[in-house]
This record gives sequence, structure tokens and C-alpha cells, in this order.
Amino acid sequence: MADLSNLPGLEVADIIKALDGVVNGQVDAAGTTMPLIQCITSGVLRGVAVLLGTDGSEGRPADEYAGLIKKLIANDILVLTIGYPVAIAVDADLTNPASKDLCGAGLKRVCDLAQIPPVLPLGSLDKIGNVVTIAGAVSGDSGLPVPALPIVGVDAAAASAKAVELGNTFLGLGVDVYVGLLPFEGDPQAKAEELGLKNTEQAAFTAETDLDKLADDIICGLEKKRAALSI
Repeated sequence: MADLSNLPGLEVADIIKALDGVVNGQVDAAGTTMPLIQCITSGVLRGVAVLLGTDGSEGRPADEYAGLIKKLIANDILVLTIGYPVAIAVDADLTNPASKDLCGAGLKRVCDLAQIPPVLPLGSLDKIGNVVTIAGAVSGDSGLPVPALPIVGVDAAAASAKAVELGNTFLGLGVDVYVGLLPFEGDPQAKAEELGLKNTEQAAFTAETDLDKLADDIICGLEKKRAALSI
């Protein structure tokens, strides 16, 4: 397992600079999130999933985490990782640009043009503010409110009070959250609510114990966001 105390991480400026690789320099301005927005609105990318995890997330087997990420990138969903999932992605070699071969055609093209891997590490959980910054920048550049954006938050284990706190932070921003509870007997939605996750007027959580099914829920949720925007 990669060193959790020293996780690799990109700053927002690094991501925007990389995205400039898909900009038509003769037409489009550099230094904004517009390349990402244009990739999404054109259908090249289906959306963005922010995968986070806290201490205790190792209760979920690493191969299940990796399988979730691989299914998302295969469906042209760009993945940002923060906290524990960064180590998962590093160990699975998904932060290597060569992993573009696991992507759908659209995300693979973005990776080729921008020279980035399909899974971008944001670093440890103290960098969570970068997620807020990115969402705000995309909202500002697109003119769309955050709740309308095809961006979701994902926690594959929801293993701690901190994880629930972060999930509620995303929900408060208007970002739908998908939670992969460890297998148990009972209703995942009720269990997630019992843990403290709270829907808001603008965003809701979806809980599931099977990560393959959770990936399907994420894909479906992003498609609904896209349909609402007629893209």
C-alpha cells in the first residue's frame, strides 16, 4: 500500500494547466476549466466522480475499490481521488498515463491530449478544499449552479464519522453522494441515514453494499444530470 502519510497530490492550478492541453489555442482562452466543461457538454466525458476515503476505509478490499474506479473510467468518467483512494489508485497503477488504455474512447482521447492519467490524485484529506475550488470554478466558468453539474462524490466505505461529515459537506454543496457501505443485513439507505448522512433540497445520497451496483448507480445519476442539461 502506498504511504498514506505522503500521498501524491495535484493542486487546482496543475489540473487547469493540464486541461489547457485540450484547448484550441487559436480560439479558446487558456487557464480556465472550460476545456473540461466542453468535454462534458460534447459527450467526450460523461462526468466527474470525486472518490474520497478516510482512515478505516481499508475494511473494503483494495481490489473492489480498484474495480469501481476501472468501471467508472471505462464509462468515460474522469475520477479525482482524495485520501485513502489515492493510495488505491497508485497501487493499481491508475495514476499512470498508460492506464488510459482502460478508458472509454472519450476519456482516453482527453488523456492523450492533456497528457494526464484518467485518475487524478488530489492528495490527503486536508486538500478537500480543492474539491470545493474545482466545483466552484466549473460552476463559474459554465454559468451553471453546482447542483446541475455532472459531478458526484463517492465514498466506497463510509468507514468513519469523518467520512459522514465529508459526505454531508458535498451534499450541502449540492453534489450528489454515492456511498458503498460494507456488506451487512438490512437496508443500505436506512443504514446510511442512521450513520448521519442527510439529503438536502439540492442533493441526495445513494447507498449500496455492492460496489459494482454502486458504479451503475453513479453512471445512471450522471446521465440524469446530463439529460437535465440536454447534453
